[in-house]
Amino acid sequence: MRYQGRRLSIGTLATILVTACFGFAAGGSHKSQDRKADVTFSTMTKFNNGTTLPAGTYRMEVPENPTTPAVAFVQDGKVVATVEAKVVTEQKKNNATEVDSVTQGDAQVVRAIRPGGWTEEIDFGS
Repeated sequence: MRYQGRRLSIGTLATILVTACFGFAAGGSHKSQDRKADVTFSTMTKFNNGTTLPAGTYRMEVPENPTTPAVAFVQDGKVVATVEAKVVTEQKKNNATEVDSVTQGDAQVVRAIRPGGWTEEIDFGS
């Protein structure tokens, strides 16, 4: 009789533990979604490392923790460019996604991107 009660307690504890693990896993995956943003470039775009992207819409993916991450630009599920950048914390949330760039020849050279809804700026340098 004692063993049945003990088995029931261990089973209940295991169920609670598994449920908690699924909860943490779901929370972690949601948080990583906050580090992605769609960015549209209307003309040929260049970055400080010489990377060039044609006009179009890309999914910008920023790693969660590094202060100088390798930012990936993804199109059709494939990484088409990776550019080093610096994450700069801002005092308030960005209302909309903004691309700070300067014209250089027939292309725009990206200096920074401020994703909408983020409290950060992704600085690609000058």
